[in-house]
Amino acid sequence: MNSPFTTHGALSWHELTASDSERAMRFYGEIFGWSFKKMQLPQGPYHIIENDGISIGGITDSPAPAMPSNWTGYITVKDVDAVAIKAKELGGDILYGPEDIPQVGRFCWIKDPCGAIIAAITYNSTKG
Repeated sequence: MNSPFTTHGALSWHELTASDSERAMRFYGEIFGWSFKKMQLPQGPYHIIENDGISIGGITDSPAPAMPSNWTGYITVKDVDAVAIKAKELGGDILYGPEDIPQVGRFCWIKDPCGAIIAAITYNSTKG
C-alpha cells in the first residue's frame, strides 16, 4: 500500500485552524476518540491529531480571532513550487507560501478559482 505522504495527489493531512483549539480538541476527542500530542512551534502550540496511534492531522489556534474556524486538507505533491506556479496559471491564488516547515517539508495554501482553499505539500524524504 502506498503512503499518502509519498503519493502525488493523495490527501495526506487534515488541519483545523480553530478559534478555540482546546474546545475543538474536547469536541473531536469525544466524537471520534482522537487523542492529541502538543508541540510547541514558534507561532504557538500545535496539536497533532492521532487516531489509533497514527498521526492524521493537526489543530492550531487561529492567528486572527475574527477568522472563522476551518479545516484545510493537504495534498501531497512532488514539487510544491511547480504546483503553486501551475495553480496561478490556471486562475487560482496562492494565499500562503510556498514555505518550508522545518523537518517536515514545504507547503503552500491555494485558493481555487471558485474560492475553495486547499494546501499542497512536498514532504521531506524521511516522512511516511
